[in-house]
Amino acid sequence: MRIGFMMKFDRERIEFAKKVGFGSCELRVSPEDDFFPGKDGWETKAKEVAEYYMEKGIRISCIGGFYVNHMDPEKEEEYKKLVRNVILLAAKMEVPVVAGFSGRIVGKALEDSIPKYREIWSQHAKFAEDHGIKIAFENCPMGQFHTPCNGINLMCTPKMWEIAFSEVESEAIGLEWDPSHLICQFIDPIISIKEFGKRIYHIHAKDAHINWDIIKKYGFWYPNAIEHCFPGLGDTDWRLCIKELQRIGYKGDLNIEGWHDLVYNDRVGKGKEDEGLIIAFKHLSQFLVQD
Repeated sequence: MRIGFMMKFDRERIEFAKKVGFGSCELRVSPEDDFFPGKDGWETKAKEVAEYYMEKGIRISCIGGFYVNHMDPEKEEEYKKLVRNVILLAAKMEVPVVAGFSGRIVGKALEDSIPKYREIWSQHAKFAEDHGIKIAFENCPMGQFHTPCNGINLMCTPKMWEIAFSEVESEAIGLEWDPSHLICQFIDPIISIKEFGKRIYHIHAKDAHINWDIIKKYGFWYPNAIEHCFPGLGDTDWRLCIKELQRIGYKGDLNIEGWHDLVYNDRVGKGKEDEGLIIAFKHLSQFLVQD
């Protein structure tokens, strides 16, 4: 298990990662990248990108490429092609996992999206199986105040995980597990690992803190009643999370998802984002030996 962070292909960020001691990353991609399927010479360029990371000692443990609403009727066909191309890219770069959202029919109950989910993702699961790739859904609700309300991702609660895994039984489908979204819904991350650990294919190392003073005065439906933050600055017990991940045999990495901390971000001051990444790296490093 290694510690890394989400990044686009950027040589300066790779050098920063190497200097701090990070050993992995989730590579964020889009159709605009010159190594994305469909671009001229993409296969050669994709191999070159993969080799560059390897030379620098940074393992690409996941390719993140479809954090969109796949059930948007105006974009459905475009997004189907997007998922297939991200899978093809992962296969070419020899990265075992791709990640994004599952999609959702906005304004309906979560369960109402299941028939569409089954239609879309049973096809993608077969395509992923054929290419030896796992699909990991991030469990972010993408709704108001970190809740599922008006969100675009049905795979945001443990109950929906149970339903979705039974509707598409392929083991190509799993989770990009992020405890911050559980904390925001008052769900215990440790129980979640024990229950769904075998379906955790990738991890976003992000945390959240419940500001009880705000909640007791205004309730949780209030700005910053619950805020996302870097690991070590929130309410997740990473010591126990990592121990439980080791217990169930998790083989992936911990990749920090930054940009959300209200203090350690570049909107507050230049270099604050990197400070947060270093704080998170030092905190997580207490509990594992990078392989």
